[in-house]
Amino acid sequence: MKLKYPNASKGLQTMVTAEFIALAASVIAVIVSVIALPGVGAPEPEHYEFGVISIIQLVIIVMFVAAMVLEIFGIISAAKDEPAFKVSLYAIIAMLILTILSGFFFENEPVYLTISIAEDVAQFFLTHYIIHGIMHLAEHLGKPQIAIYGKKIFTVIYIGIIFEVIVRIIEIIYGQQRGEELAMPFDVIANILQTVEYIMFLIYIMKGNKMLKESKAE
Repeated sequence: MKLKYPNASKGLQTMVTAEFIALAASVIAVIVSVIALPGVGAPEPEHYEFGVISIIQLVIIVMFVAAMVLEIFGIISAAKDEPAFKVSLYAIIAMLILTILSGFFFENEPVYLTISIAEDVAQFFLTHYIIHGIMHLAEHLGKPQIAIYGKKIFTVIYIGIIFEVIVRIIEIIYGQQRGEELAMPFDVIANILQTVEYIMFLIYIMKGNKMLKESKAE
C-alpha cells in the first residue's frame, strides 16, 4: 500500500538528513575552534591561513549551505501535503537573506543587532511551523502522543525566547560589548534551553518521519 502522505514523508526524511549534516558541521566547527586556541598546539594563524584548518573551515561552510538547501527542498516537499510547512519555507528564505545582509553590516552595531534579532524571529517561525506541520499530520493520522510531544517543545521554546529577549534588550540598552557582559547569565540559560530545544526538535522530526513511513493510505 502507498503512504498516506508521501510528499510529507519524503520532505521530513530530507529534513532529518539536513539536520544531521548541520549538526556534524557544528561539531566540526567546535573542534576546529578548540584546536585553533593559543596553546593547544595549533600553528600560528599566518602559517595555517591557507592550510588544513582553512580547508576544514571551507568544508564546514559547504556543509551548512548544503544543509540549508536540503532543508528548503524538504520543506517544499512536505508543504505539498501540509500547508503549515509553507510558513517555514518563507522563514528559511528570510534567514538566508538576513544572513547575507549581516555580513555587510558587521561593523554597524545597531543595524547588526537588528538583523540578528530578525534572524532569531525567522528561526522561531522556521522551527515553530515545522513542529506545527508534524502536529497537524499526527492529528490527521490519529497519533495524539506525537502532537503532545510537539506542545512540550513549544514550552521549552517559549521559555527560551523570554531569556533571549532579555539578552537582546540588555545589548540594545548597553551596547553589544558591555551588554554581552551584563547579559551573560541570561545568555547561558538561553543557550542551554536552545540546546535542549534542538535535541527535542531533532527527535521530533525523526518521530514524525517514522510516523509517516508507517502510515498507509486506505
